[in-house]
Amino acid sequence: GVDVPAERFIQTAVEQNADLICCSALLTTTMNEMQNVVEAAAREGIRDKVRIMVGGAPVTDDFCQSIGADQYTPDAASAAEEAVRLAAMVS
Repeated sequence: GVDVPAERFIQTAVEQNADLICCSALLTTTMNEMQNVVEAAAREGIRDKVRIMVGGAPVTDDFCQSIGADQYTPDAASAAEEAVRLAAMVS
């Protein structure tokens, strides 16, 4: 959603016992929030329990690596496939 703070991603992941947190950006101005999600997951002690995926038009694999996310995918179809693979690794 628009203007969803990183803490909300983490709170929801904890409440739902999520294996994955997936973030997508359509504008470069929103990409920084992805890094905030990765950092918030570490602060809250769930970083080793969830995999974080990122994607969207301005996002690249280099950006994914630079923020410490686990996986970049270029489109929704590959994101779905990768989510299944990552969830199997966590469970």
